[in-house]
Amino acid sequence: MPGAGTGESFMSAPLPSAMELSSERAGTSRPAGSGLSDRFTAVARLIQIGSARTGKDGFSAELLTDAEELLARAGERLRLSAEHTIVVLAGGTGSGKSSLFNRLAGAEFSPSGVVRPVTRQPHACAWGMTGAGPLLDWLGVQPRHRYARSSALDEGERSLAGLLLLDLPDHDSVLAGRSSEVNRLVGLADLMVWVLDPQKYADAAVHSRYLVPMAGHSAVIAVVLNQIDLLGPGQVDDCEADLRRLLDTEGLHDVRVVGTSAVTGDGMDELRKVLLETVLARQASLQRIEADVDAIATRFRPYVGDEGGEPPVTTLPAASAEALAEAFARAAGVAGVGQAVQSARELKAVDHVGWPVAWIAERVARRDPVRKIRLGTLWDELHGITAGSGGAQQADIDNAITVIADQAGQGLPAPWPTTVRAAARSRAADVPGELGNAIAKALPAENSVLPWWRAVAIWQGLLLGAAAVTLGWLVALIVLGAFGAAPHAPSLVSDVSYLPWVIVLLAAVLVLGWLTANGCMNLVAREAAREREHVEQRMREEITRVALQLVVSPAEQELSEFARFREELKVARGLA
Repeated sequence: MPGAGTGESFMSAPLPSAMELSSERAGTSRPAGSGLSDRFTAVARLIQIGSARTGKDGFSAELLTDAEELLARAGERLRLSAEHTIVVLAGGTGSGKSSLFNRLAGAEFSPSGVVRPVTRQPHACAWGMTGAGPLLDWLGVQPRHRYARSSALDEGERSLAGLLLLDLPDHDSVLAGRSSEVNRLVGLADLMVWVLDPQKYADAAVHSRYLVPMAGHSAVIAVVLNQIDLLGPGQVDDCEADLRRLLDTEGLHDVRVVGTSAVTGDGMDELRKVLLETVLARQASLQRIEADVDAIATRFRPYVGDEGGEPPVTTLPAASAEALAEAFARAAGVAGVGQAVQSARELKAVDHVGWPVAWIAERVARRDPVRKIRLGTLWDELHGITAGSGGAQQADIDNAITVIADQAGQGLPAPWPTTVRAAARSRAADVPGELGNAIAKALPAENSVLPWWRAVAIWQGLLLGAAAVTLGWLVALIVLGAFGAAPHAPSLVSDVSYLPWVIVLLAAVLVLGWLTANGCMNLVAREAAREREHVEQRMREEITRVALQLVVSPAEQELSEFARFREELKVARGLA
């Protein structure tokens, strides 16, 4: 191992995987890093879900960016070297952190200013070189500022193997860019040691800018009250107690406070003990990452609302889906289409089972002369209007979708009511056309003629022929018999005594035709009514399918995403 004070270009070595690292910690009740891979995966899924739901009322773009940066930073950190513990010494100008760094390292590695002590570049001292090179490259420590602990480490130092101790630039340096460099390295550290001096230990800049925002990471923060050799008897305890009180008021209850003197060595053993505990546990990096994951997961919590309530529903109530389908049926005019189907069927039957004499009488009396023509084309019109996008009213459809979407998103935290509504309306423009197609699909293929209609038509034709023959016979009796137009005509057409019987026969034929038509039309009406009910039922079934496919299913998918978001958040928070 190189001697103290020599610059070192560290060589990289094969690095353990995160799974191997976790297995090393097996056997503890809840080791650092246990389930960390699952938590990373959960955070990645939270980002995926949130990224699809950004916007004015959606997920915070800043939160998603921070979460992505966390995954990238943590993954890179573990990939480079999970076996090393990064400890940074941070502090203001004149706090003595460089002297403290040199005291811990056992050599004058980090130069201390004489007139105005200032640290311009980060310096690093490594207890163990294997795998440290890539990690220091990642940290941005220049090769000339890297040092290895003295060779032949004594027994007290061997337990610190794997420690990377960094002396950071002064956070209050007036040099350009130094403050941002400190912020970056502090964000990458596994253990943060803040070095304060007795005169400025309550410095508001340090507390408000660095310590207070890190309250969630207090388990991996230590505060050193340096230069206690400048204090008189009894003042050390007073300053430490006041610093402890100040940290507690800021929520930093787990932060350890250590009083040291880089000049006399007072408190150095206790500080080394803090470092030793951190390195031996091999958990500092994972604790820091877990703390970051905890912080990110906490920022996602507002998007799940009340976590203690009932599990979120992922399916809409059957009554809501039925109400939507009924609203679609009204918008598509199912009742009117059913009535039209019945009318078309009845009108078709009239041409076969109706009594032509009655139809002729109606036309002669000029009762609605265009009715038969209009109804005759009704079947073609039905298939024409239902197959197009104008088969249903868009306004009525939009209102129905809005109602069910509001019901589905009721009680959910933002942005889920908006996203559920958007999901429910995502295919609203397709609904009218699909409803028209559903109605057309439910209609009979054609306005077919039933076999018994043809038999009745033949019967009615025979009756019509019989009525025509009887009518001719009646005319012949009147002309030839009553007026003697043909004295030598056969008695069958000239004997007026047949006249009453012919009239009775003609009346019987006409009445029989009329009775046949009425009886058959009553039967047709009952069959048409049953067909109407069947057609309407099929239309409603098809419309229900459209409602489920185009509205209910997308809304339920969004509800399922909300439920999945809740479950993934539990995993990200380490609760699952």
